[in-house]
Amino acid sequence: MKLKLILVTVLAFGSMAHAQGILSNLSVGLGFEGIFPAATFNKTGLTNGTNNPTTQSSTNSVGAIADVRYDFGRHSAVGLALTLNRNSEVFFNAYQNATRVQTNNAEMIGTYIFRLPSNERVKPYAMFGGGMVRFAPNNNYTTGGTPATAMKAAFAYGVGTDLTMTAHWSVRLQYRGLLRADPDFKLSSSSSTDTFGTGMRSHVAEPSIQVVYHF
Repeated sequence: MKLKLILVTVLAFGSMAHAQGILSNLSVGLGFEGIFPAATFNKTGLTNGTNNPTTQSSTNSVGAIADVRYDFGRHSAVGLALTLNRNSEVFFNAYQNATRVQTNNAEMIGTYIFRLPSNERVKPYAMFGGGMVRFAPNNNYTTGGTPATAMKAAFAYGVGTDLTMTAHWSVRLQYRGLLRADPDFKLSSSSSTDTFGTGMRSHVAEPSIQVVYHF
């Protein structure tokens, strides 16, 4: 009986130590992120006698970001970030008629993080990865048809630094760039008279500031 009790105690402490070891490599960040998409142009309209390209742009916005990271080795980490924001996609056709779709967006991005040379206070890094962006239209739109939810793949890259405040707390300053396809909300395929989107890829600049807790 005593042997069993000792064995259970050892296993319990071993499991706790293992869990503590995993937790010690985890960090969780929460903050705000600016979303600044570039406009895209498609010159198909130039062949229609209008001399105007079609144009698609996204309004700038500020979203909330949550970022979980796990460090392994001296210079490596993996991260998973979720950003939530709301903005509008605006499309000008070749005749400069504008339609707009307001969307609630979710960016789910996984990254590999490489730790750059650092000191006790400043811990810079570079990162790259990818994920998905979900565009969910709400009831605020001016298109003839009803826009549908769109999912677009995204490539991510960026740089940043963690500024150490205490043993467990830091402030993260980060720039992330996304390259992703512009959504058409399935409007172009559902109606030839209610086209939407340039069918191009756009670059999104996303600076952020986070408060980070290190376990």
